[in-house]
Amino acid sequence: MEFLLNERSLHGQFQSGDAFLESLRPVIKCMEILQDCDEIAICKIQNFHECKITENDRLCDLKINGVSDELLRFKLFLDREVYEDPHWDQNPNHDMSQKFIWEGEDVTATSLAEAAITENPLLSFASDRFSDCRLEIKNNKKTYYVDSVHTPRYLLEKYGNAINIERRHILLVRYEGTRIDCSRMEDAYGASILEKKEFEELLSTLDKFVNHESWESIGLDDGLEYKKYSPSSKDNWFRGVKYRGKTIMKFRFSRVLRCYGYRKGDKFKVLRLERDHTISNHG
Repeated sequence: MEFLLNERSLHGQFQSGDAFLESLRPVIKCMEILQDCDEIAICKIQNFHECKITENDRLCDLKINGVSDELLRFKLFLDREVYEDPHWDQNPNHDMSQKFIWEGEDVTATSLAEAAITENPLLSFASDRFSDCRLEIKNNKKTYYVDSVHTPRYLLEKYGNAINIERRHILLVRYEGTRIDCSRMEDAYGASILEKKEFEELLSTLDKFVNHESWESIGLDDGLEYKKYSPSSKDNWFRGVKYRGKTIMKFRFSRVLRCYGYRKGDKFKVLRLERDHTISNHG
């Protein structure tokens, strides 16, 4: 499967280069997710670097003096992606002698026409016309529908099953902005250790957790059994220095499966998952 980087979504709409860089967070996250997927390519035109980001500046004109480390990372990441193969216009699939029309515009020889013919989605930058929507593209008497993806949430909603997105990405995207934070989850005890059904049980329980009215109602939920992890010192699963000063809590997401973490403000920071209840038996 391929995603086509949408050059039409850069049409000089940003007030400054910094404003463009600030807008990149969702699309860069989508690129990172796709790069971690097997057999997924992000295709683009060869001269994508010449796309306009402001009225006067092209992508290749973008200056990075004085920007934050995060924005610098965005710029360097995007540069690598834009100049890297594959470039679909080296061997296009759509017939450029025909007209492809979108909202009254001729979009022949663009990623929109190529996406229509190849039945692939677009990956778009921040633009009112292209953000998380379905485009209707006409060619002669035939109508094509093309998804234009801008945010990780839309990517997950539309293509989460089709492209086998890594579970850690699913958790980060699904629970962004909620009281569950999976950014601290340790790889050795993360979602990859779970069987498919167990992962589904985890998602169902985390959904329940975030939909509770309050922390008080979470504590009263007999199904969750949300409580402090209280082992003896020799059995403590969280003995390291990095856990010092943290009150480790746990809750169940099946009869034997447990989730461990700690609360910070209004967030529950997930650290580890347990499959067999042996750790929980000691605390």
